[in-house]
Amino acid sequence: MSSLEMESVNQEITRQTALLNELRLSHAEPPALEDAKKKLGELKKTFAALKIAAGGKDAGKKRERLLLKTAKVRNPRSDDL
Repeated sequence: MSSLEMESVNQEITRQTALLNELRLSHAEPPALEDAKKKLGELKKTFAALKIAAGGKDAGKKRERLLLKTAKVRNPRSDDL
């Protein structure tokens, strides 16, 4: 059932993206653009939540990040001032 939901949300994202592009090209009013952007953002959040719930391949990607730290290099000339 989850894959059906993901597919339907993905299709809705495609439709909403096409609508947003059409509104941009037709120089629609700003409130209409903002509403379309907001709805598209909500759909993308829903899709991401469904993907994580379904155990998508990138579900644990954020936890696997490695933080690299570099040493600070001091400029010897700044100490002389």
